[in-house]
Amino acid sequence: MINFISLKPFRFIVVILTILFFHNFSFAQTDEKFPVVLDSDTLFFIHNGIGTFSTEKRAEEISSKLNSLLGNDRIICDSIKVVKLEEYSLLKLGDESIMAISKSDAQFADTTEIRLAEILREVIVTKLKTTKELYSRKAIINNSLYSILFFSLFIIFLWFSTKTFPWVYKKIKMFNSDELKTIRIKGKVIFKSSIINKLLLILSKGVRFVISLFALYLFLTKTLQLWPYTRKWDLQPVIEGIALLIFYTFLLIAIGKGAALFQRYLTMKCDSWNGTKIRSIKIKTIEVLSAERTVDFLKLLTKVVRFGLLIIIIYSYITIAFSLFSFSKTWANTLLGYVLTPLKLVVYTFLNFLPNLFFIIVIVFVFNYLIKAVKFFFMEIDKGTLEFPGFHRDWAVPTYKIVRFMIIALEVVVIFPYLPGSNSPAFQGVSVFLGILFSFGSGSAISNMVAGIVLTYMRPFKIGDRVKIADTMGDIMEKTLLITRIRTIKNVDITIPNSMVLGAHIVNYSSSDKGVGLILNTTVTIGYDSPWRQIHELLISAAFETKFILKEPKPFVLQTSLDDFYVSYEINAYTKESNKMAIIYSELHSKIQDKFNEAGVEIMSPHYGAMRDGNQTAIPPDYLPKEYKAPSFRIFGLDLFGNQNKTKD
Repeated sequence: MINFISLKPFRFIVVILTILFFHNFSFAQTDEKFPVVLDSDTLFFIHNGIGTFSTEKRAEEISSKLNSLLGNDRIICDSIKVVKLEEYSLLKLGDESIMAISKSDAQFADTTEIRLAEILREVIVTKLKTTKELYSRKAIINNSLYSILFFSLFIIFLWFSTKTFPWVYKKIKMFNSDELKTIRIKGKVIFKSSIINKLLLILSKGVRFVISLFALYLFLTKTLQLWPYTRKWDLQPVIEGIALLIFYTFLLIAIGKGAALFQRYLTMKCDSWNGTKIRSIKIKTIEVLSAERTVDFLKLLTKVVRFGLLIIIIYSYITIAFSLFSFSKTWANTLLGYVLTPLKLVVYTFLNFLPNLFFIIVIVFVFNYLIKAVKFFFMEIDKGTLEFPGFHRDWAVPTYKIVRFMIIALEVVVIFPYLPGSNSPAFQGVSVFLGILFSFGSGSAISNMVAGIVLTYMRPFKIGDRVKIADTMGDIMEKTLLITRIRTIKNVDITIPNSMVLGAHIVNYSSSDKGVGLILNTTVTIGYDSPWRQIHELLISAAFETKFILKEPKPFVLQTSLDDFYVSYEINAYTKESNKMAIIYSELHSKIQDKFNEAGVEIMSPHYGAMRDGNQTAIPPDYLPKEYKAPSFRIFGLDLFGNQNKTKD
């Protein structure tokens, strides 16, 4: 462009008038124009062609001739003359024509040909002179001297900073606690003097960096503006962008280090507050959150905050770095839009959701208090405060859970239409998919839940009962809607799905504990030669001496069969300790053995064979007459023991 500052006042006015004429006329006539350029500066615009020369070709020819004149040191710029012809006015330098001014050009500028030619001559001559002065030896020498001066000043500044700032650092490090006071607010220490000392040191280093960067920026821009080869370069925005990029880079590093130091400081504080300012959170006597866990949570929170802060700073840094240069400004806007657009959408969606949110909050409060009322009602039944005929107390908690589930299901149905995105096809598709997945994958779970509900209201057993389910015998340890857990007498936990429990036969040994008691029985076999009354007495006395056997009702004996070799006697005894069946049976069996051994009665279990005189009757001796004598042993009518004569008689 034209260097208006170097023009004389009259020439400056002429140039301004020329620009105004061309500018006004260009808007009045047409927008098609092409510049005449000299040394990368636009002098004026051509709006019309002449003869075979188009507007663009004409502007290129004029620019080419002017630049050729600029490279010729022998020409005198003031020798350019205006020559009037019949159809044109010419600008000539000696015998060479520079450009022609037509009537159309004059009409476009709203002036005469001669006047327009004089104005253009003045613009061209002024530009040629100023440009030649810029490329003259004198200008080059002056610019060299100024460049050396600027470089020297920059070197002096660097030397001065290397001497001054280390001295400042040393002075800051020498500050003691009397010169730097600890900052307190209401008696609490906010910043210690040592922290303030470090901050001052970091601040002084930052000041040195900023001043050095600014000095480098001034040196480069002022030096490049001196030279005609570089003054037209649009380097000032680039250098400014690079300087700011370096500044923001160091600022990012400083913020990152500061965040790391601050996190370590907070971590140390959390460790020191453990047990003092940070204590365990308790509800009555139950410890909800220990002090150690609270400290660990706070440490994790500081790490998360630091990470989030670094992400925001890095994103901001990249956006600012892109915005520093013209070629990447669109990248900055695009990158910024990636964050701002979703944020705006989230904010607008949230604002539109606020009425529904208030409605959901009200619904949640209403259903919450409804659940509390239902819970209070069933808990009173469980405590026995309320009683209803036919409704057992142990039904209260399961019924409450079922009713609560139904209330929550109703609550979800009411709230669902007010959720954001509930009407969208994607939301509905996901809901249908989850419903199908739940239907296919929860068949056995649903059957177990239904069986659990049925078992709850059947009341076949309760926690702690000794039961036998199919082939499994043990104590009920847990029963839920899905499974029943049994612990056998060998301390083996067996989990049975409720659907299998419902389909199997259930024997409850503990159901009669609160009544007359459970009847335990065991069978012994005794030979026919032992009196049955004695056997009854021995079995009953053995039962009485067994622990956990009740005295009332009294034990009793049943003769269950008369076998080929022995009689089966079954002792029946009452107990209310069904969970100790194995111990009771073991002790009862040992007592039976002791009693029978003491009485000299042989237990024929298992039975065994023995040779004996078959003529001797097996009836107990108490039932035989006193004169009874066993007959002699005979084989085929012969008395083998000396009774042949009597037999013959």
